[in-house]
Amino acid sequence: MNKPNLMETVEPGSGQYSFRADLRLNRWLAVAVVLHLVGQYFVGHRADWSAFLRATVALAPLVPGLLYVRSWVGFVRGLDEFQRRIQVEAFLFAALGTTILGAAIGSLNAQKVPTGPFADGMGLGETFMAMLCLWSVGWGLAKCRYK
Repeated sequence: MNKPNLMETVEPGSGQYSFRADLRLNRWLAVAVVLHLVGQYFVGHRADWSAFLRATVALAPLVPGLLYVRSWVGFVRGLDEFQRRIQVEAFLFAALGTTILGAAIGSLNAQKVPTGPFADGMGLGETFMAMLCLWSVGWGLAKCRYK
């Protein structure tokens, strides 16, 4: 039988933190972030590129993003039942919160209400950052709930 995964191995400061386990879990996220940043630079500075090429560069982070999701799903499947429940609750909180946030920003923009940096809506990077922040909040709430 395989040894179960532990959230503490990817939680810095937990006492059982393993940089190797964290890197194995999050390497595709790092690739997606780098592709996103490079893509933002090139799409913003290469207006002469065709729409297809700009779209390809802008959407390129989705491929490692899907591989990141696959690594997280595998990690969560290896957790014990209690930790899996906490993670599912945190992800549900993040997904629904991001959906509501995106809908609110879209509605405000449709009514011409100033939304500052979100005047064009939430892009790929902003969506994933919102989801990460809301997952962190959801994880904290779920951990407190079950103490």
